[in-house]
Amino acid sequence: MKIVPKKYFLPVLFIGNFVLSILIAGLVLSQQAIAADENEQETNHPITMAQFITPGLLEYEVSAVIGNLTGAVVDDVDFYKFFGQEGDVVTVDIDGGWGGVRSVDTEIAIFGDGPVFKKWRGNDDAPVDEGSTSRRDARVENFVLPSTGVYYVGVGHWRKSFSTGGNVYGSTSQNGDYMLVVSGVTGGPQVLHINIDVKPGKENISPLNPKAKGRVPVALLSAENFDPADVDVNSLTFGHDSDEDSLEKCNKGSADFNKDGVKELICHFDNRTASFRKGDIEGVLKGKLKDGTLIEGRGLLKVVGEKAD
Repeated sequence: MKIVPKKYFLPVLFIGNFVLSILIAGLVLSQQAIAADENEQETNHPITMAQFITPGLLEYEVSAVIGNLTGAVVDDVDFYKFFGQEGDVVTVDIDGGWGGVRSVDTEIAIFGDGPVFKKWRGNDDAPVDEGSTSRRDARVENFVLPSTGVYYVGVGHWRKSFSTGGNVYGSTSQNGDYMLVVSGVTGGPQVLHINIDVKPGKENISPLNPKAKGRVPVALLSAENFDPADVDVNSLTFGHDSDEDSLEKCNKGSADFNKDGVKELICHFDNRTASFRKGDIEGVLKGKLKDGTLIEGRGLLKVVGEKAD
């Protein structure tokens, strides 16, 4: 993510007062700190694989593409999620969908958290606003969050609509690029997303039988912004929905799987307690660092000998 100044102007004042100069510099920095942008991260559908974004800013932008920019149209919708506070007045806006590299007539919806994923608001066409040249850019304006928690945004296109549950219906008709703009979110707990590897060392997706006894090894992979040595190991949970208290033990500094010179953290979780079931394609790990920062990681797996729902 990069922090950028956006849509603000502060006149240059030639004042010989040192204190006022410092105040002006502080204002400029604060304006830069209230707007951010990033790129879409695929795969971000279905809704359970939504891309986590952290608005908590006056304006937050995500550059994205539905399907392809050129060639044959492919089936695609995008989902994002954010944490907001009760009473936040949130606007979710599409800019540049129509008139971009490849025009797409967008449709958007806002959902509550799972497992219900209630559809709260939706829109197909909206009045033209700054950043748009056509009513085909969708917008949901002034949605008051009814409670503190996680909310989801779905971005589709004409003939591809949303319903409660994060369900998508209709035919595939368009692909194209767009800018998602989220504003009005005061934010919540900051989550550091990390990469994990279930049953590390295997090239193929790891098979997992939820009925089997034993442990599931999981590697917490280091990154530029993440040192596994900083993890509060006693906070870790792992399984079907990440809340399973399945931790058995952790072995520190046992391997360097991603070859970046930093030892990974290898932890072992009780297979049955992890409670994987039919349809699971990934394991979810949650915990925190020693400084209190929340962490979350997801790793691919394949359930075999599937446990009944």
